[in-house]
Amino acid sequence: ITPVPERISFTAPTFDRAVDNGAVHDLRSSFDGPVLMLWVAAGCSGCHDWTAMLKDELAAGNISNTTNIVSVHRYASFESSESVANRYAYNNSSHHTPWPLLLPDETTTVIDVETGRMTNVSLYRAFQEPVTPTLQVVDEEGRLVWTSKTYWANSTVLAEALNIMDEGGQ
Repeated sequence: ITPVPERISFTAPTFDRAVDNGAVHDLRSSFDGPVLMLWVAAGCSGCHDWTAMLKDELAAGNISNTTNIVSVHRYASFESSESVANRYAYNNSSHHTPWPLLLPDETTTVIDVETGRMTNVSLYRAFQEPVTPTLQVVDEEGRLVWTSKTYWANSTVLAEALNIMDEGGQ
């Protein structure tokens, strides 16, 4: 079994909204700083809660605009992209995300940032089989440096993630 590279990225389709940075998003394009990744599902109440908290904190200026937030759909095998779009993608969606929303599928594998090459390592395995919601911090080098296991949005947990991001993942 192929080991997970130390520095990872992936590309995934998006809904091609202005905030998605194109029809296909390469996570490496977010690496001008740490990335805050939120693994989501359309039917996940905790995901809706985290999305709302991140939006509120962004609007209040408590998360800097240079902070890179992405939401990643987790369950492509049994949730349609249409249900994800209805929940998160549109301006009138109940939990609209004003940041990139990535739509990988079960076959998505990760890129070894060190070599720039595609690997045969599954996206889900590389990111430690995240359930929803899972909040993760990927540093500007592509290293997974922090993972939350909190179902409901929690300001203390978010502060911990943002603190790690401010320290550059150290």
